[in-house]
Amino acid sequence: MITTPIELPFVTIYYEEPVIVFNYKPDTLLGVPELKKIVAVAENLSEGKPYVTFSDVRSTINMTEQAKKFLADPKNMPLFRGSAILVSTTLFSFAVNFALSFSKKTYPIKAFVTEEKASEWLRLLSLEDKVAVFEVS
Repeated sequence: MITTPIELPFVTIYYEEPVIVFNYKPDTLLGVPELKKIVAVAENLSEGKPYVTFSDVRSTINMTEQAKKFLADPKNMPLFRGSAILVSTTLFSFAVNFALSFSKKTYPIKAFVTEEKASEWLRLLSLEDKVAVFEVS
């Protein structure tokens, strides 16, 4: 079941169990208050069940340093289990995945250029109540 989209000033969010879909609006700047709102909406949409996310970031979005730290702490997103990120080019996808391979992640995250590949990958992620380890594939 797909929920009715929720419109925030910086993102449109909907839920297709177990995936929370984020379509970010152009020139978005995310800080901790915005991320807290996003997490609250995601947890409400998932009805308190674990979820994965699909984030369309083909438009320009930026994040504050505090927001990056917020996302790095799994305690801030207890039901989150991983994310597929849709980017605009293969080169950008390669660069993001390469950079992620050097980062210590507490959950799986990978960039894609097609929705189909991202969806396939998301279906492989575990929703069990544990912190997953980042894998490069």
